[in-house]
Amino acid sequence: MNNVTRYVSVCILIFLLFSCSVFPSGRTEAPPGKRETRVFWVLDGTMSAESAEMFVERYLLPTSLAATRWTGFTVKGQEVRFDTTGGYRVVRRNKTLTDPIGALTVYGYDLIVDMVRDSEAQPARNSSPESYRIRFTYPLAAGPRSGVIPQPLEQALLAGIRKDGRSAGKGRVESVDYLGSGRFEATVLISD
Repeated sequence: MNNVTRYVSVCILIFLLFSCSVFPSGRTEAPPGKRETRVFWVLDGTMSAESAEMFVERYLLPTSLAATRWTGFTVKGQEVRFDTTGGYRVVRRNKTLTDPIGALTVYGYDLIVDMVRDSEAQPARNSSPESYRIRFTYPLAAGPRSGVIPQPLEQALLAGIRKDGRSAGKGRVESVDYLGSGRFEATVLISD
């Protein structure tokens, strides 16, 4: 190896060391948009565990996660319309609960979700969102159910919007807790 090649190699190595972030800056950075959240779904209790898992994955996960991020809404009479932007990627999903309640079963999951374009949907920085504590219960009726079962995150968001009374704004479910026996409590944020 001649001197020129050795000199160029050393210069490239020094350049790479200084251009990389190898020196700690003293601050920790969380990945943008990553959020840990606990979610619950209520399904027909006659479904097998495999069918319930597939149903959650394909149908309930996308619509329910929209309620955990800032979502635009408009209210016209009894109808509430949602406008969600961005997307998500589930980084980790861990089932934490399976609780049969009559003809239904409550499934609980801890998720780590990577939100995409989450900041675009957030309310203006100068506005402070109103916080509402919402409680609701699923009936423990015996026998098979027909029709769509409203899910906890959507129920909480709709109840928060109705409690707030605005005809338009942005809202999201900050947290939802399962209290057992089909009872839930959620914190919903509503803003302009």
